[in-house]
Amino acid sequence: MPIHDWSRVDPGVFHDFHLIWIARLRNVLNAEVLPRPFYAHAEPVVGEAEPDLITLQAQAGAAPSSSEGPDDHQRRLFREEGGASAVALAPFPVQVQEITPEPYARRARQIVIKDAWQGDAVVAVIELVSPGNKSSQARAEQFVRKSEGFLERRIHLVILDLHRPTNIVPSGFHARIWEDFGHEPPGIPPDRALSAVSYEVLEDGTLRAYFAALKVQDPLPQMPVFLRPHEYVRLPLEATYNECFRDVTWRFREILERPEG
Repeated sequence: MPIHDWSRVDPGVFHDFHLIWIARLRNVLNAEVLPRPFYAHAEPVVGEAEPDLITLQAQAGAAPSSSEGPDDHQRRLFREEGGASAVALAPFPVQVQEITPEPYARRARQIVIKDAWQGDAVVAVIELVSPGNKSSQARAEQFVRKSEGFLERRIHLVILDLHRPTNIVPSGFHARIWEDFGHEPPGIPPDRALSAVSYEVLEDGTLRAYFAALKVQDPLPQMPVFLRPHEYVRLPLEATYNECFRDVTWRFREILERPEG
């Protein structure tokens, strides 16, 4: 099922879908994708007020779990084998960029993946952009600051944006984030204004971005979610999107599925 044009309906309709999709992603990650010791958790508080919740990098010598499930051997971290190999089925060539940002502290609320062997440390964040994130300068700035704060804490990040550009965010959040770190964002074709980007933070603090430019009617790529430097799982965006879209109220599903013109 291709990406729909969510500008056809009220932002509240996507908000409803957003809640369903977040829950489904969280459940699939826990039940089918994440190997132990990792697990997904929705809406924890992460930031300056809770320093004990954050570990900036994995500690050596973590003890293995003694409670592996019967199907844990079927789950594994993929090993990065060079740039674009981490993004599967992207409809547009993936551009890989690297920078070394200066760290500084932020606070944020987000869906996270944690590592049970490292004191439930936050290792990755998955963010689904909503129309509200682009509706005002203040909200857009808050989103950018929050995202940059995760990266500066060496927390890997995935941002999925299925909404058309606005005057507030004309080139997408990745462009804003990349420019804030002092680098030119990737060139984006005018007809591919939607995006998926996965950020990997390497051992030395180098930031690597896997950016896929998307458009309405594209399938969703399986974006990598990095849990350690060079090691990741694939985020099942297309399958979960399709499952959750079937639960959209018929009134709005018919509008979204209506052919253009």
